[in-house]
Amino acid sequence: MPSKPRTTGSAVRTVAPLVPLAIALIHGGLTSTSATSTSGSGSRRTPPCVASLDSCPITGCAKEDDADEQLLNQTKRHLPTATAAKTLTLADFTTLQNHADSTVDQRQPLDATARAELHDILVSSGQTVSEGDLVQVDGYLVGKPHPNTGESVNCNLGGSANNDFHIPFADDPDKTPFEGIVVEMIPQSRPSIWSVKTLSKVEAARRMVRVTGQLFYDNMHVVNDDQDEPKGGQPPRFSLFEVHPIVTISVCKQQDTTCEPNDWESLDAFLSDAGGTKEARTAR
Repeated sequence: MPSKPRTTGSAVRTVAPLVPLAIALIHGGLTSTSATSTSGSGSRRTPPCVASLDSCPITGCAKEDDADEQLLNQTKRHLPTATAAKTLTLADFTTLQNHADSTVDQRQPLDATARAELHDILVSSGQTVSEGDLVQVDGYLVGKPHPNTGESVNCNLGGSANNDFHIPFADDPDKTPFEGIVVEMIPQSRPSIWSVKTLSKVEAARRMVRVTGQLFYDNMHVVNDDQDEPKGGQPPRFSLFEVHPIVTISVCKQQDTTCEPNDWESLDAFLSDAGGTKEARTAR
């Protein structure tokens, strides 16, 4: 299907910059970026296209004739150049999804012209935001953070160290992933302290978290926000907009629903401080 023509104290890591793609390339069909293919009654993982993450190009395993997937993969690894993040609320992600539904829809390949429809979206603060902007949002880790399993963007490589960390994120620690969004840490230059084990401790401690990173639209999925009628194979969430990749993450020192500017600390500091808290001892 062709693209729609419609019209802080936190660890910081480096990811590859967004490189322009020639949109005049021939568009491929609706291509899944999952590393799983089905053959007969069984399924198998798509083999890696490179030997290691270090040799994985910015376009991942996207085919040369699939400009849409090339653009999707490099967008997933884009590091915004802005130094000041735009603040979003979780409620803003409903507004963002409504905009996407009225312009580019869900589970559709998007070329550069279509992705440009995800720019200058008005949110509750009165500012506009665009895919690719540096944004920050406060909330809680809900559900269980986990590594994805072999994706085209990471050259279909297996193993936690070679894959994005998928983190369900909501505005209340008692909410389910169906009532939240997804934020992701990518494996390229990911600090060792950014681990599933550490994230699980933060989730268990029920601390407010601030994530800062790129605003990204995960167009190859569909919204899955009804836990009574879940959509198979689709991550639970009410919006396909993500903070992805995360470039900084901070944890509130206090177990409060608000966090004062001086009460944010890095994951390193959280683990150090957590040694003396009941919640962290339970999570260890």
